[in-house]
Order: sequence, then C-alpha cells, then structure tokens
Amino acid sequence: MKKAMVFAIFATAALAVSAAPTGRPTTTRKGPVGADGGEAVAKGRAAQVVISQEARLGNACLQNAPSLPGGGMGQVFKKPRKWIVLEMKYDTYAQWQDQLTVTWHVMLDITKATEKKEKLAPGQKPPAQYSYYTTSVTYINIPQGSHAASVCLPPSVLERYGEPVVIAATITNKEGDVLAMQNQGAAQLKLGESWWENDKVLSAVNKQGDPLIERRQGMVDRSKTIFALVNPNDYEVVQ
Repeated sequence: MKKAMVFAIFATAALAVSAAPTGRPTTTRKGPVGADGGEAVAKGRAAQVVISQEARLGNACLQNAPSLPGGGMGQVFKKPRKWIVLEMKYDTYAQWQDQLTVTWHVMLDITKATEKKEKLAPGQKPPAQYSYYTTSVTYINIPQGSHAASVCLPPSVLERYGEPVVIAATITNKEGDVLAMQNQGAAQLKLGESWWENDKVLSAVNKQGDPLIERRQGMVDRSKTIFALVNPNDYEVVQ
C-alpha cells in the first residue's frame, strides 16, 4: 500500500510536468548523430554509440573492494564491506571520438539499506526514502571499439541509504548531442522519461509533507577509487 502511494505521487508529478510547457528552448539534438555532432554525417553506422551492457540494479552492482595486502597498515574493518559499482559497456563506430560525456542519475531506496534502521533523536525526522545522486564523467580520445564507463558509491552509502532502484545514464558528444541512453527502473516507480529534469518529481512529498527524495553528493568516477586498478584498459582517459 505504501509503495503504491509513492508510485502514485511520482506518476502525478510526472504527468503534471509533461503537460505544462517548460519555457526553455530545446537545443540538444536527440538520436544518432555523427562523431563531430554535425548534420552532414548524421546517418550511417559510424555515427552510432551503442550501449551493449547497461549498469545493473540492486545487489547485482555490489562488489567488495580489491584487496592490497601488506604495507604495514592495520585493518580496521574485519568484515567485508561492499561498494556500489555501476558499470556500463558501450561500443563506438567512428574511427575516433574526440570526447564523450557519460552523465549518471541514480536513485537509492533506504528500505534496501544493508545496516539496521537509523535510530533517531526525539523530534528528528527520518531520512527521505529515496536518495538521488548525479555526476558526469568526460572521456577523451575514444578509439573505435568497445569501452566501459563506471561510477562508484562507498560502503557507508549502501549501508545507510540502500541499493540502487533507478539508474539512468546519457552519453553525449562535445556538442551535447545525446548519442545513447539507459533508463532502468524508472518505469517501476512511474518516474517518466528524463525524470532527473522533472522538478515536480524531484520535489515530491509524502502525505506528511516530507520530501520523498533527497539530493546527495558522493558518487565519483571509478578512477578516483581502488577500482581504478581493475581492468584499466577498458576505460578511456578521463578529461
């Protein structure tokens, strides 16, 4: 019953915004475009960027950090702690792409937190059910072939705020053209297309008037984590 009510709130917000004009001009050309974003090369196989494997939801994206024993450093945590590691694989067909940017939009559900429910002080409000994270990673000098893109969230986020229930990601070129997109889990929450641009959805409240979603920081490219040491050749240089 509670989940149904949450879905209804999101669905109402999505419909309200889709029906109202935003007043903002649309400058991004969507669909397959050329390696340089030009209309003259907007067709053909070389224009494509294809997502061959989407980032996975739930516990399928949880990983233990690779261990580097030795060095004389003591171990604080004795039990394994899992990271949220989101990885997308994509194929490019142009001989070279100067630049590609992957922008991630991730929603965590606190009901799927791996630690016990947080104890609150008297009068303290509980955290919002959903936590929203976003970041962009720009890769340069991308040769034709298969590649991977990945972002990570540390164990404390998983333990406190839960597993990913929605993962969206867009791949754009240097002109801002959208070349490929994944939007996994959004349909289950009735968020709609491009939900991360929908202020009504992101500001939705429950029947008590408390926010359903809280924006948080801390999601980073894998190159800034210990996972940078794993299969480094799968990833292009981050700008």
